[in-house]
Amino acid sequence: MALPSLNNIKKRTLIIVICILVGFGAVLARMVWWQVIKGAELSERAREIQTAGTVEQANRGKITDRNGKVLAESASVKTLVCNPQDIKEHGDLNTCIQTLSPIIGMSESELRGYLTENSQYRIIKKRLSAEESNAIDELLNPEYSDENTDEAKAENKEKEDLKEKLTGIYFENDSKRYYPYNVASHVLGFTGFDNNGIQGIELRFNDYLTGVNGSVSQNRNAGGTTLEEQQAEYLDAAEDGCDIKLTIDETIQHFLEKHLEEAVQQHELKEGAAGIVMNPKTGEILAIATKPDYDCNNPYDITQFLEYAFEFEPEYEDPEPDPSADPESTPTSRPTEDPDNPSDEFVSQARSKMWRDKAVSDTYEPGSTFKILTAAMALEEKVVDENSTFFCPGYKIVADRRIGCSNESGHGAQNFVEGVKNSCNPVFMELGLSLGAEKFMEYFKAFGLTERTGVDLGGESTSIYYDTMNEVDLATSAFGQGFQITPIQLITAVSSVINGGERMKPLIVSEITDENGVVKSYEPEVVNRVISESTSETMRDILEQVVADPNATGKNAYVKGFRIGGKTGTSEKQPRGTTARIASFIGFAPANDPEIICLVMFDEPQVDNKYGGTIAAPVCGDILAESLEYLGIAKQYTEEETPDNYVEIPEYRGKTLEEARSQLSDTGFEYFVRGDGETVVDQLPSPGEMLEEDSVIILYTEERAEDDTVTVPDLEGTSVSDAKYILNNRGLNFEVSGAGHSEAYNAYAVSQTIEAGTEVSPGTVVGVEFRQQTYD
Repeated sequence: MALPSLNNIKKRTLIIVICILVGFGAVLARMVWWQVIKGAELSERAREIQTAGTVEQANRGKITDRNGKVLAESASVKTLVCNPQDIKEHGDLNTCIQTLSPIIGMSESELRGYLTENSQYRIIKKRLSAEESNAIDELLNPEYSDENTDEAKAENKEKEDLKEKLTGIYFENDSKRYYPYNVASHVLGFTGFDNNGIQGIELRFNDYLTGVNGSVSQNRNAGGTTLEEQQAEYLDAAEDGCDIKLTIDETIQHFLEKHLEEAVQQHELKEGAAGIVMNPKTGEILAIATKPDYDCNNPYDITQFLEYAFEFEPEYEDPEPDPSADPESTPTSRPTEDPDNPSDEFVSQARSKMWRDKAVSDTYEPGSTFKILTAAMALEEKVVDENSTFFCPGYKIVADRRIGCSNESGHGAQNFVEGVKNSCNPVFMELGLSLGAEKFMEYFKAFGLTERTGVDLGGESTSIYYDTMNEVDLATSAFGQGFQITPIQLITAVSSVINGGERMKPLIVSEITDENGVVKSYEPEVVNRVISESTSETMRDILEQVVADPNATGKNAYVKGFRIGGKTGTSEKQPRGTTARIASFIGFAPANDPEIICLVMFDEPQVDNKYGGTIAAPVCGDILAESLEYLGIAKQYTEEETPDNYVEIPEYRGKTLEEARSQLSDTGFEYFVRGDGETVVDQLPSPGEMLEEDSVIILYTEERAEDDTVTVPDLEGTSVSDAKYILNNRGLNFEVSGAGHSEAYNAYAVSQTIEAGTEVSPGTVVGVEFRQQTYD
């Protein structure tokens, strides 16, 4: 056989070398591909397989009141999660389902779907309750017995077996929003399951409140089980959200909500109530509320709202079947809602309504409270002064229309101040016509009534008003009818009348801070000057007379010892011709140097007397008085109010009856003698108490019997003099409050400090609150 030629050998060698080089190149290229080009991706995949990554939840920022009371904060809770792949390979699916289902209240079929997903991570249930998380934690991290007994060993073995069968089930840290005081729901709002704000400050300042979540990595074995003994690696630390301090004062907020809630029940307010308390000098909102409201901790629960709503629904009756209707058909409508089974549509509407903040979102005709602004305009433009005279026959003819006064018989001759105190519509119609439409609208805009106030609360509505006005429009607008504004617009405008003349932007947030300090602060902001300081001073004096004068419309807001100014309001609702009314009152104190202003608005009272002066004024007065006392503003009595007719009760015990009678005749006290003895052995009230000069003293000349009591009478509806006579005649003492500070002709008792029918000791002081009938 012939040997291959040298050339052939060279060719074959070359081919082999080329093949080797090509193969090596291919391997090298593949190595470059996997290690250089795909290296980073593969490393990340390997890290994912070898480690378990979890999210470190950032804490949502707190919301506090102006004094640092925490109104909203995040509490740590557990979220239950699983690794379905881990359960499949190392756990026991059926045990997981049967064990967890009753604890977390989830059906076995739904839970099975979560645990068998084709993934390595699945959230089972967020925000477990304390009971749920504790029960599961006892299974995942059992406590073993140290006892060396067969029973203890068997129990430990059972716990360990169950723990292994639950492999793939674990917790993640989460947080849940908590509102400890459960106040100011329309201000605070609430968050969803993702911890993002849905309503109120929680929504409007969500970007500040929300922190940045961090990430944690921990090694796991080939089976996917986390190696808990190895330390976790924090890749990115969580950054907590900012804290927000509100201008709200939780205590004053409580005062406001308490009185609004009582008013809703007492006056049967079909459409609820709203109220705002502000500092008129700075625009800071100290309290703002709508009733009925909701629980921020459970914002979707409408149980309480339904109880309120169905008070004004016709009684539910099952629809009677129509004999002519197809028996297989179902009724398409119901006469009203069934309170035990409300429709989905009703529930949705109920939630929208209870979440709506009337104080910023609802517009209404302010009625006579607006007369404050018209009076300020007229004084500033010098179309009127305090001594200007008017005549009210009970109406005024404007163009061809007769427009009435609240006093149909007329107020007769009166000056400007009396016209304000009487809330006389013809007076204000004349003022409006004297100003003219152009000047009136110039002030209307200057008071901020053509634009939103810009308060940092969501859902603020804008006003509805005339672009152009004829004489009738101008006349009715001058006394607060024919246009609609929001409560926040009104209180902001009135604040500018009494604070020296400057319109302030209303503030609800004071500052935003993080762990390093202040991020953003909100300072009082003057929007514009509306009236002069001298006009403002005059208006304060006039409005104080509206409350202090026992015959003025605002008398029911009077509180002895506090100088309160204010104005009543009762407005019709659209459409005209119904009995639906809004009763309101806006008041401020101290009248000479206002520190606080309060507006209350009652929507559709169902009681006979719907006037703001009768039902809203006393509520506003009570809120102001409680707030002033809380703020440490001392009472300042006028000469008429000074309790100089109060006398300290002397000591009569141990004196002879003759001596006691002689001394009593000099004090002005009335007295009753119980017993047939000659020496006073006891007395009521006790020595040292302060009572009015004509109060009643009971002298005992014999030991008091245990059953020596007096039944407190029912004083509702009585006059001041009648109430005093009835009490004194029974040996009880009398203390007056409210409109009863004077002998006004129509003051009547509305409440008493001791319930009628109660048995009390003779000489007991019974406080009685009086109110006067008003027509504004």
